[in-house]
Amino acid sequence: MRHQPFETWLLFDDPLTPDQARALDEHLRACETCRALGHSWRSVASLFQASPDLEPAPGFANRWKARLVQEDQGVLTARYRWQSWITLILIANGVSLLGMLLGMTFFDTFDSLTEILLVLVYRLTSLLTVINIFQNLLAILIRTIPGLLSPSGWAILALIVSSGSLLWVLSMARLARMPGRA
Repeated sequence: MRHQPFETWLLFDDPLTPDQARALDEHLRACETCRALGHSWRSVASLFQASPDLEPAPGFANRWKARLVQEDQGVLTARYRWQSWITLILIANGVSLLGMLLGMTFFDTFDSLTEILLVLVYRLTSLLTVINIFQNLLAILIRTIPGLLSPSGWAILALIVSSGSLLWVLSMARLARMPGRA
């Protein structure tokens, strides 16, 4: 037996035309399934009307919003973590590729291993010489700079440096608290 549109008419509260109401009555007299459905639906509807409306517990909206913010932060943290790993892997691959290319170019310019070792020793001694020169310059500056300023000048200089450092630390702390930062 066909149960449409009779099931729809039973389950929705739309007003029926006189022809639809007559057709539904005829169908309900003949169909036990639709008659049981109508009776069950009226029972459920009366239960809905008899039950009181429930109110959420106090503070529900605030707890719900806080949970949403916490979930959003978790999603952002996970996204930032994955982006960091992907970036690190890409950088490592790029450095490896660049190292291979430079290594191939480096070894192609020399004829033998001894020539490579001599160049490396020369570069190392040059580096040590430059470091020694900077060390001597620093020693000279350390010996001469204290006599350039009076004690009050050093106090003013220390105050300026510490104020600048404090401003830098505060700006970094503020930048770290900005929304969208992990």
